Amino acid sequence: MSLKASLVATLLAGLAGSPALAQEEATASGPRIETLADLAEVLGEAHAIRALCNGDSDQTWRNYMQNMLDMEAPGGGQRRAVLTGAFNRGYRAQSSQRKTCTPDLRQVEAQIAARGHAIADSIAKSYLQ
Repeated sequence: MSLKASLVATLLAGLAGSPALAQEEATASGPRIETLADLAEVLGEAHAIRALCNGDSDQTWRNYMQNMLDMEAPGGGQRRAVLTGAFNRGYRAQSSQRKTCTPDLRQVEAQIAARGHAIADSIAKSYLQ
């Protein structure tokens, strides 16, 4: 399974069926907003690289972010703003560092995905606590 598929599978498996938890700001279990923001930032970084190399029509990582927003901040508000801001921060960070697609960027994207996978694992585990 690819890193990207693992990230999404882990994230979705851990978050499936928990919209009630996602809507509450403070819960006994579930991820902290800081952890979700870390994942959102990683998704933004990966999206910037993917868009640079494949064009703006490749919305792969942005779609994963949209799914996370739908699960973790369906009502909008401050929670959604924090996550969206983190995604945009990650996107801008990568975009400012890289102006052209180079052969090494596939490896950079894989490294970013590995970071995201680790964060997604911690998010999934937080729902089990």
